[in-house]
Amino acid sequence: MKNTLIVLAKRGPIALLAALILLTGAPFITPAPAHAAEVINTWWPTQGARISGTQPFKALVPGLDVSQYEMFWQVDGGQWNWMDSNYKDYPHKETSVHVGGWNWRGEGPYVVNFIARKNGIIIAQYRVTIYADNGSPTPSTQVASQRATDFTPSANISPTTIQTAPVTPVSQPVMLASAPVEFSSLTLASQSSTVTSMNPLAGSRFYVNPDSAAARQAREWQYSNPAGASQMRYLAAQPTAMWLGEWNANVGEDVRALVEKAQAAGSVPTFIAYAIPQRDCGGYSSGGTNNPSAYKQWIGEVAAGIGHGSAVVILEPDSLAQITCLSSNDQAARLALLSDAVSVLKKNSGTKVYIDAGHSLWIDAGTMANRLSRAGIAAADGFALNVSNFVRTDDEIAYGTAVSDKTGGKHFVIDTARNGNGSNGEWCNPAGRAVGNRPTTNTGRARVDAFLWLKVPGESDGTCNGGPSAGTWWPSYAVGLMQNAGIAGL
Repeated sequence: MKNTLIVLAKRGPIALLAALILLTGAPFITPAPAHAAEVINTWWPTQGARISGTQPFKALVPGLDVSQYEMFWQVDGGQWNWMDSNYKDYPHKETSVHVGGWNWRGEGPYVVNFIARKNGIIIAQYRVTIYADNGSPTPSTQVASQRATDFTPSANISPTTIQTAPVTPVSQPVMLASAPVEFSSLTLASQSSTVTSMNPLAGSRFYVNPDSAAARQAREWQYSNPAGASQMRYLAAQPTAMWLGEWNANVGEDVRALVEKAQAAGSVPTFIAYAIPQRDCGGYSSGGTNNPSAYKQWIGEVAAGIGHGSAVVILEPDSLAQITCLSSNDQAARLALLSDAVSVLKKNSGTKVYIDAGHSLWIDAGTMANRLSRAGIAAADGFALNVSNFVRTDDEIAYGTAVSDKTGGKHFVIDTARNGNGSNGEWCNPAGRAVGNRPTTNTGRARVDAFLWLKVPGESDGTCNGGPSAGTWWPSYAVGLMQNAGIAGL
């Protein structure tokens, strides 16, 4: 053993480090270069800036084309957040960040760390100390003055020390350029369109569960299946929703616990309320609360668990699309329950509520708009499409826009977790499907508030096509979703 380490030491510190990690069983981390060859320049926010509301974070690596590297930002050492390429004025990396919820340090200071990565290796970092002035909005003229045309890339900014720390999950990135899951019309729109400030989710950082099934699978496969582990790390890095139902022994406490974890991480949790009476019309996901009064109590507990925190709630998947399986009296009761649930949840201004509206291959836009109106869409933030389904994003945008036109311009969100290859007509564990657009609020469409991963990729739809019971983690299906998207992982 000693002689082996001496030989490896002669080969260099990286070889020795790798050997020691493997021998001790510690997680393997790609070593960062001893000396960063690049620097990061930022022009917003600047050092010591006081900012509020939604702000554009802008940075670049001088001398490199923006297509040659990835860039992320993190606050106070938290989760990594993707920055997209922006070619307006001077090519750079940019993202919109909502700092209204930054209150865990009061006004600050907060340390924003910009991280540049090329070919999976960190090439530079740069830290900016800022203050959250949520009582006095930053003058728009101050932000406007930070245009790229007023910024000259400088080579005299020294990068900070590179730390060989594990990659923190990215909380809100857009589609990786390497992924083949693309939608040409959507891509063009996202380059030229700006999401309006009316988006209630703009700038939100969605919560990433550090102990998700994908994260546990990655750890289990770390040495026995490195390629699979890499794919599971990709899945684990994405924010997903927490499904709530009668299986929660104390739903209020479960919700409160996740809200507190998300607050500590500076992010927003997403919940799916799935306990409506006569759920799924007796299908694979049948169940729900026993009667209307029990459901009202249950939704009240969900609202109490959120309290004064921030959260996104997707309300009752399939409840409107499948409503015709009920008697006329039960249909009226369901619509009343949904409307009441919206009212109860919206008593907290920090809760954003989207009523499920099926998908474009199911119910025509006029019929769904009518059902949404009777279910209280006027009081909700919008509606949700494609939950647990596989329809392409561009098809859902077209359908959602048609429904929105008939509901007073209501906004919507789309589940893109498994729609990369579109639908083959099946809904239950179909073969050949792929992960889709990564979660983001930067959708490029004014009425599309977010692409979300609502169905957790890798969880079964039910005992069909060889799958386990609904909601059970199925690692081989998760791998298939990645392979079919052509994504090697992280």
